[in-house]
Amino acid sequence: MLMTVKEWPTSVSGHDFTIRLFKIEPNDYPEELYSPWYEDPLYKTLDVKRILVYVGGGGIGDIVMINPFFNTLRQAWPESHITWIGGFTNFVKCLLQDNGLIDDVLYSVVRKHRPSAFPEYTKWWREGRRIGEVDLFIDTQRQFVPSLLFSLCFKYRHRIGYSSKCFFSDWKFEEPDRHMVHDSFQTLILARRLGIKPPDPLHRIVIPGNFEQIAGDLWERYGFGEAVAMFPYSARPVKDWDSEYFVFLGRMLLKEGFRVLLFGGPREFEKLRNLADLMGKGAYVPYLLTDLSIDQEMYLSMALLKRAALTLSVDSGGAHLSAALGTKTLVISLLSRVNKFMPVGRQVWSIYPGIECSPCPDRNMKACGGKRWCAKGITPQILYEAVAMLLAGEEVEQ
Repeated sequence: MLMTVKEWPTSVSGHDFTIRLFKIEPNDYPEELYSPWYEDPLYKTLDVKRILVYVGGGGIGDIVMINPFFNTLRQAWPESHITWIGGFTNFVKCLLQDNGLIDDVLYSVVRKHRPSAFPEYTKWWREGRRIGEVDLFIDTQRQFVPSLLFSLCFKYRHRIGYSSKCFFSDWKFEEPDRHMVHDSFQTLILARRLGIKPPDPLHRIVIPGNFEQIAGDLWERYGFGEAVAMFPYSARPVKDWDSEYFVFLGRMLLKEGFRVLLFGGPREFEKLRNLADLMGKGAYVPYLLTDLSIDQEMYLSMALLKRAALTLSVDSGGAHLSAALGTKTLVISLLSRVNKFMPVGRQVWSIYPGIECSPCPDRNMKACGGKRWCAKGITPQILYEAVAMLLAGEEVEQ
């Protein structure tokens, strides 16, 4: 459900449309579907000491979105041994393993189920023989081939998954209108089917105390004060706002006495440094103010984001992380279906172009021939007004 907070008329190259500020409430399944499963919860009848969960790969946004599922499993079976089957990145380490939500990793990435993936399937077989029987196997993917191969490669007492309409699952269930349901809740349905209620708050994200201290020292030393965090870049540049617009917006915020903190991945640090220089005094790339190693950057970012007054981000993993930490988060949404893919959190808003081709078909900008009317219509002035409204706590849901 989207709740409109404010609208701005705009015009780009003869195209008149409206920019809308939404309060995001991601789509969930109807409560009538899963509430009966809580009445006589299956999970309390299961003796579960060892769990395998197949997830595959995933960027930071994907890991944040699946964090609530692992948090739910850990709440139900705090003493169980949970193995992640999939790619292993610093995101997985910081958001799942170091949080105590998984115990170990079976590294396996299969991007396409073709003959070239045979070595990975061989690895599954060998690991299945080494591990022996597990109590619960959870398949979070929707692909027939790996689901079938897992049946052959691993031994398990119980299995749940929604692949092939629960063909490989011990417990069947329906997923009404699932294409409209947010990805986090699609995964959580696997836990709900076992009668496990998701915890409140959904996410479990632990920041080591030494990084909280480092963030506090930076805040005091550089006088960050009331700071706005920004994630100007995403993994897909087609989703990004104009860098020059970020510069203009940053200058507007600095003029009003705010500080601007710029975040992103290692490949973006030079671009972020340039943005900070163009914005002027009071704009910083926090990681570049430290001598931390790159694998520690994420913890520093989390500690700083928790202190920020607001995070402004393109549709990126940083937006998901900020929202999960409970920080006010405003997402510039150009391509994605907001109710399905946007961050989950109590203080999340989206600024969205109400143009006829939005959300972008196939998310490739072909509808406008790369003209990006949607991005150009969200001007720095509009975004400044939205940021100022949220910072002042003046947002009123209509």
